[in-house]
Amino acid sequence: MEWTENKSPTEGISYYDHTISETPLGTIIIEWKSWKERPSYDIMLNGEWLGVENNLPDAKTVALKHVLDKAQELITFLNNN
Repeated sequence: MEWTENKSPTEGISYYDHTISETPLGTIIIEWKSWKERPSYDIMLNGEWLGVENNLPDAKTVALKHVLDKAQELITFLNNN
């Protein structure tokens, strides 16, 4: 997955620091509150919350796993129909 560079809060996109990846499933955004001593990294796909991790690399791994799982679900569906 390709991610944007880490961005500061951007009006109309995110109130928090964030990075974005465009996928065939839609837009995945990871957001965090950088002013916190230990920020959490929320993962969302098209505005729906997927989960939270303690660091950015793990959040990106969760996002990738979600996309791969959905791809496998689609392959299984297509093979059974």
